Amino acid sequence: MPAIDLRTILEETASNGNGDLVTRSTGKAVRNGIVQALAGYRRDQVAIIDFSSVRLIDLSCADEIIAKLLVEHGRTRCFLLTGVDEGHADALEPVLDRRGLAAAVQDRSGRLRVLGQIPEPVRRVFSILAEKGTAKVEEVAAHLAVPPAAARAVFDELLNRRLATAAPGGNEVVALA
Repeated sequence: MPAIDLRTILEETASNGNGDLVTRSTGKAVRNGIVQALAGYRRDQVAIIDFSSVRLIDLSCADEIIAKLLVEHGRTRCFLLTGVDEGHADALEPVLDRRGLAAAVQDRSGRLRVLGQIPEPVRRVFSILAEKGTAKVEEVAAHLAVPPAAARAVFDELLNRRLATAAPGGNEVVALA
């Protein structure tokens, strides 16, 4: 399934044309366009939202598009935000923090990271996933110097927040990218 290109959605829904995601009304129109595009995705597919052609996003649009999308659909679907630059991250991070949310993002160089509010052990395990692609309970327990049950709790947090997916068998988590 191809990525959902925010500029295309913007052009189809808000007639803005300049690649800027500004104003709450623009954000609402774009979010509704994304929701329509998601209708073509299976529930188990990672929904990739591509920021590559977006020049800037303001706080109100970040809240209206990404935060509300995560609140409304984040319990049942994994999202990966790609093509995110530092300007985008500067708008997304405080919005996610304020709402207690987190999102997996991939910058233009392909580096994965998480923006938003998550406990430090979860952030560290996400970093392992970003580097290796997968992680097993045993290696996470060793890396964090915790019992396997504590590592399992970190896995569960990653999975519950839809920041990773489970490999068959459930003893391994997989990065979204």
